[in-house]
Amino acid sequence: MCAGAIGRELVQKLQDLGLPLDEKVIQRIADGYEIHGKDVSVNVVKPGRGTIYTVFRGGGPVSSAGERKSFDQFLLDATLRGGAEFLHERVESARRIRGGFRVGTAEGQSRDFDFLVGAFGVNSAITKMLVPGYVPPRTWHTVQAELPADNEFIRDRLSNRIHIVPAQGKTIRFLAITPKDNFLTLTGIGEHVRIRDLERERKENPILLGLLPPAAKVLCHCHPKVPVGTARSPFSERVAIVGDAFISRYLKNGIESSFDTSRILADTVVRFGVSEPVLRNHFYRTCIRQFRYDNFWGKTLFGIYEAVLRKGRFSDAFLKGVVADSAGKQGTQAHILWSVFAGDAPYREIAREAFAPRSVYELSRNILFG
Repeated sequence: MCAGAIGRELVQKLQDLGLPLDEKVIQRIADGYEIHGKDVSVNVVKPGRGTIYTVFRGGGPVSSAGERKSFDQFLLDATLRGGAEFLHERVESARRIRGGFRVGTAEGQSRDFDFLVGAFGVNSAITKMLVPGYVPPRTWHTVQAELPADNEFIRDRLSNRIHIVPAQGKTIRFLAITPKDNFLTLTGIGEHVRIRDLERERKENPILLGLLPPAAKVLCHCHPKVPVGTARSPFSERVAIVGDAFISRYLKNGIESSFDTSRILADTVVRFGVSEPVLRNHFYRTCIRQFRYDNFWGKTLFGIYEAVLRKGRFSDAFLKGVVADSAGKQGTQAHILWSVFAGDAPYREIAREAFAPRSVYELSRNILFG
C-alpha cells in the first residue's frame, strides 16, 4: 500500500548495511520529476544525485512468472540470512509478563520475548495491544491504483519520469503517477480520498487524461492511511513503535523514515538498554528532534507549492519562470522543486534556500511576470 518510490539516499543506507538492491526488486529507474501546471510543465532533475528507484512493496498487481520481487520480500530475505526467525502467524494478543511480553497467535500458540518492536504502520489496530496510552498520529487517506502501461508508453509519453499533476477537485490535494515495469501507480492524497475521487479525476482532468494510456483499467487499488502528525506515547518499558505508526517525514520518504527510526531504536537498545526512561531520552527524543521540527517546514513548503500549482494562471506563470531560470543556468526554483518532491534533503535546509531573499524574489517574479 505504497507508491514505491525510493531515493538514492536510502539505497546508499542499505548498501552501507551490505544490502545492495536486487535487480529483480527495481521496477524502474526514473529520470526525474515532471511537474504540471494548467498549460505548462517543467522537468526537474538533479544531476549526480537524481536517481529515483521505483519498486513494488508487495508482489505487484498481477501474478508474475518469477521475474518480479517485492521490496519487502527483499528485506525479509535479508533478515533471514542474518539469522532472524520468521513466524508466519497472526498476532492476536501481547501480554506483559515479568521481564518482557507473552505474544499469542491465532493458532493458539504463545511465545515469550524480552522486547517488542511495532513495525506495522498506521493501517494496523494491533498498536493498542502493545503500549498503554498510545495515540496514533493524525492521518490523511490515499488511494493507490495500478494501471497497465507498456514500456513504450512510459518511455515516449511519460519520458520515464514521475509526474505531479494538479487535481481538478478539492478532495485530492496531491496527484502523482509513478512508472513501474509495465505498470503505472496512480496516487491521490487528501484528507478523505476515495477511489471515486480518483476515477473522477481520470474522467475530467485533461492533464491526467493525457498522461494515462487510453481506456486503461484499474487492475487493483487500496486505501492506505498516510501520517501527517506524530503519535503520542509510542514506547514503554521493553516495547517501542517505529516508522509511520510513530513519526514519519511529511508526505515523503516513508520507507526511509522507517529505516531511520528503526536505526535509532536499535542503537538505543544495544548501547543504553530497554527501560522506559532510556527509550524516552535516547529513542523518542532523538526521533522527535530529527522529524518534528523538520516536518513543520515540510508542511509550509508543500502548502505554498500546492497553493501555487493549483491556481491555473499562477501555476503556468511560475513554471514558465522555472523553465527560464533553468535555461539561464540559475535554476534556484527548479532545484527547490526537486528537493521538495524528491525529498533528498531535510525540509529545514530546503526552507532556508526557499526563503532566502534571492529565492523569494525569483518566486514572486515568476508568479507575477512569468
